[in-house]
Amino acid sequence: MLKNSLEVLLAEQDLKQHQAFILSLSEQLGVSVLESAAALLYHHKIAPTFYANDRQRVKKNNLELDPVPSEVKLVRYRLAVGQKHQVLVEEIKNILVDVAGVEKNQIGKLDIKNHYTLVDLPYGMPADIFQLLSETEIKNQKLNIKRTKQYRKYHKRTQHNS
Repeated sequence: MLKNSLEVLLAEQDLKQHQAFILSLSEQLGVSVLESAAALLYHHKIAPTFYANDRQRVKKNNLELDPVPSEVKLVRYRLAVGQKHQVLVEEIKNILVDVAGVEKNQIGKLDIKNHYTLVDLPYGMPADIFQLLSETEIKNQKLNIKRTKQYRKYHKRTQHNS
């Protein structure tokens, strides 16, 4: 999950130069540090779909989130788990929700083959999430996620009320 990855980063890295940069940027733009950080995330195209677990916290703090578009650009990935590992669709979806923070309704086609699984996920997966998924295991088998070069497509999200 992104939160865990950030906790490790905050504990192990010296971020003083990065903090100084964001403070300076905020002052130059005349905006808050939070607004600068949000603009940097947006600028680097970090998909908000991977921060689904934070939606409730954001609502609780009276911050506004842009509505998630009804069409989401998807990318196909290959997972190194399949039927021979006795993995279930629901298990894979739960891992993607728990580790990557992607919303269940944004997981596109999921096709379990004998030795691997193909799954369509929202475009813009951050590198740290990709790394976490790669190392995550289901039934003692690492996912070892790889992006395929097959295609990108759009998936109409099903709207649900929270």
